Amino acid sequence: MVTGSQGNGRGIAKAGRAFSLLIVAIPMVFGLSACSDRMLDTGPLGAITGEASPVSDNSSPIRSMTGERSEYPNLGTVPPRPTDLTTEAQRQQAMDRLAQDRAASRRTREQTEAIQVPEPLPTPMAVPPRPDLRAGRS
Repeated sequence: MVTGSQGNGRGIAKAGRAFSLLIVAIPMVFGLSACSDRMLDTGPLGAITGEASPVSDNSSPIRSMTGERSEYPNLGTVPPRPTDLTTEAQRQQAMDRLAQDRAASRRTREQTEAIQVPEPLPTPMAVPPRPDLRAGRS
């Protein structure tokens, strides 16, 4: 059987836990609301409650199409076709020049690889011995 003092102790413990939870939760809510960009306009309490901002600067990158922005090109207009394009004959000449350059490069490479070294390369010098370094000797 449970006596009256034991039952009250449990109720007080539950109330203490709830109170400690509130002590932790309230600063967390205010702390997180400090991260809101709306806090500067409405204050911490307005940021928590979600009040509308009194300042309307519309920081959204989406703009309405009112026609007031004329510095951007209108995609409804098409520019005229360019007139300074190369002809088929000019492009063929350029491709022939590139093919000749490639063939000349291959000939130069073959000639370079065909060069024989007249005599073997000299042998490198021997590696000198390690210095004899001892403390106290100069």
